[in-house]
Amino acid sequence: MQHVKDLMVPLEEYPRIPATASLHDAIKALEKVLLSPAKDPSRPRDRAIIVMEADGRVLGKLSLWDVLRGIEPRYGHPIEPLVMIDDYFLWTHASFAGLAEKARAIKVRELLQEHAKQEFISEDAALDLAAHQLVHGRLLSLLVTRGERIVGILRLSDAFKAVTEIIAAAEAQKAPELAKA
Repeated sequence: MQHVKDLMVPLEEYPRIPATASLHDAIKALEKVLLSPAKDPSRPRDRAIIVMEADGRVLGKLSLWDVLRGIEPRYGHPIEPLVMIDDYFLWTHASFAGLAEKARAIKVRELLQEHAKQEFISEDAALDLAAHQLVHGRLLSLLVTRGERIVGILRLSDAFKAVTEIIAAAEAQKAPELAKA
């Protein structure tokens, strides 16, 4: 059985940004990650960045969802069904006129949400537990821990790739058996 530590992206290889950076800085960092050539073409692109404290502690991860929510804070509030939807979803709305200034004023620290217990997993956990947490929580990634420290990220795409490789290996083993029959 594969373990999380064999599948995760180590913290050192994951895009990072200081907690004092602006939302604008985070947007630029994510844009760079998404658009620049991949170091490892077999690995899917990262869709989040790690937010680091000056002392090296990980505060959390900032996803594409968090960036969009940061641009328009009302996304964090429930929408009343009888309220005009256009007020919430019209990106040409006047409130977006000062978007660049707004993005420079907001600090990434302000956008982080507290991570739930199920968003963490030990590096020694088995793939099946990681897959269970990802599916059950409908998560795109897990923060991988060694003791109390965050040491990496396990992405849904990493778990999916591992599962497809297990299935392919099982099919390859079964193929010679079928040929004998």
